[in-house]
Amino acid sequence: MPRRLRPLVIAARDTAGERGVALYLAGGIVRDLLLGQTVRDLDLVVEGDGIDFARRLTARLGGSIREHQRFGTAALELPSGETVDVASTRRETYSHPGALPGIVAGVSIEEDLARRDFTVNAMALELAPGRRLVDPFGAARDLARSEIRELHPRSFFDDPTRIFRAVRYANRLGFRIPSETREAIAAALTGRALARVSGDRVRRETRRILEEPDRWRAIALMFAVGLSEAVEPALAADPLAANRVRRAEGLSRAFEGQTTWLCYLLAWMGHAGEREVERVAERLALAGAEGRIFRRWPEVAGQLSGATATRFVPAVGRGRKDLSADEIVAAAAGVPARQRRVLLESGAAARCLRLEIRGADLLAGGVPAGPAVGAALAQTLAARHAGRIGAQDELAFALAAARANRE
Repeated sequence: MPRRLRPLVIAARDTAGERGVALYLAGGIVRDLLLGQTVRDLDLVVEGDGIDFARRLTARLGGSIREHQRFGTAALELPSGETVDVASTRRETYSHPGALPGIVAGVSIEEDLARRDFTVNAMALELAPGRRLVDPFGAARDLARSEIRELHPRSFFDDPTRIFRAVRYANRLGFRIPSETREAIAAALTGRALARVSGDRVRRETRRILEEPDRWRAIALMFAVGLSEAVEPALAADPLAANRVRRAEGLSRAFEGQTTWLCYLLAWMGHAGEREVERVAERLALAGAEGRIFRRWPEVAGQLSGATATRFVPAVGRGRKDLSADEIVAAAAGVPARQRRVLLESGAAARCLRLEIRGADLLAGGVPAGPAVGAALAQTLAARHAGRIGAQDELAFALAAARANRE
């Protein structure tokens, strides 16, 4: 147990002793402890009233609490910045594939573990009143074998998003998905279990995969188990997609902190046409800025694939002032190496471009205060982006633009 979490564990044990309840660490935190990986926050499970326990633990430690009565869970935000999640043991039932579960609280820890997704997440470490490892499904065995194995044959029918999680855990931990688990995944996908999962949930799970390192491996695994095609056939149409995503991961270092998961989805799409892109956008329920960027990808990818250093910004089309780092990196991942360098270097320059002049310079040049000043500066920045003028030409261009705006 990390040293910084030990005071929280001691306080939780004391609180459990006062209430006479059994207290456990459960799920991924136990897995990561046994693997020697970093544990960031505490996930506690109580055989009893988890919300009551959470309230008493908050009173002891301070901070705030958010309660979720339907699931019998609570999240504690402590003054130290630590997060503690508390849950009552529970059993879950599913009315149909992809449905949100029905909850039965107050079950044994063994029943609670039986609702988990994979064996490696279905073990608990008792903190009070005793000290024992609860491992009813062979989690320690599968950890030793480096395998992601489902708990029961209906697992992927009950919650098809577990297929995404199987891919994500296998990729993150460097584990394999054994043949019997792949067969269970195939049965759920053949039975169209995923079709009943909303676009929002599919997008969230896809995003989680594309936000973790080595996304290209995860995409290759999605191909291998049939998940890509089940989400939308357009995602399985290009066998080189994983290679582009791998390239994008390396290229994104030039835009550190500026790219998002969308970069890798765009690289995945490659040179897909408008119809394929639209189908993927609809299945993932992409909306807002993400939806706009994604839907314009065929146009942007086509334009940037022929861009040169002098034509980089004009290639994005008249009236489009900027490209996202996601689009620049994704486009660079799909072109030859020499052209790739052009896109990255000119793209970085365009995104970082700032005018040397300010509104005060235009006022000093005789432009009256008012909307004409802002409009002239905007036109000058667009001209710089387009490569029509250099820094030394900004003031003359802006003054001329301001005069034209007043006429």
